[in-house]
Amino acid sequence: MSRSSITRRAVSVRCRAIAAAAFLLAGVSSPLTAQTPAEQAVRQVEDRRVKAMIDDDFAALDAVLADDLTYAHSSGALDTKASYLEALKSGKTKYLTFDRTPSVVRLYGDTAVITGAATLSLRGQAAPFSLRYTLVYVRRDGQWRMVAWQSTRLP
Repeated sequence: MSRSSITRRAVSVRCRAIAAAAFLLAGVSSPLTAQTPAEQAVRQVEDRRVKAMIDDDFAALDAVLADDLTYAHSSGALDTKASYLEALKSGKTKYLTFDRTPSVVRLYGDTAVITGAATLSLRGQAAPFSLRYTLVYVRRDGQWRMVAWQSTRLP
């Protein structure tokens, strides 16, 4: 085999490898970019919830949180909707920042499961901390309501 045919073969192999990698990466990134209208609606509600937490907009939070909410903090503490809102209203809990990395939304009929990570700071905490979370929204009477939050602090 001549040197030029070996070079052409190597270039061809590299081009196929690059094309395959691009194809695989497109498949990995598509859940983050291609969204159904329902996924977009869930993301919009979640964006409103986070903004309401930072802005102390208790009316907005009340509208988004389901009455049967279970909120398991990364500290292990557990809140209901009533106890969570009370902690925010009293100032016992005050979110200063809540910066999320891109999350994944999976829909199962009228249920949406969101998984992601965030770095947040709270009043009284020495430094921001990071966590992974899973939260669940359920569509009731045409509105997405958050029914569950579970987070784990990252090292």
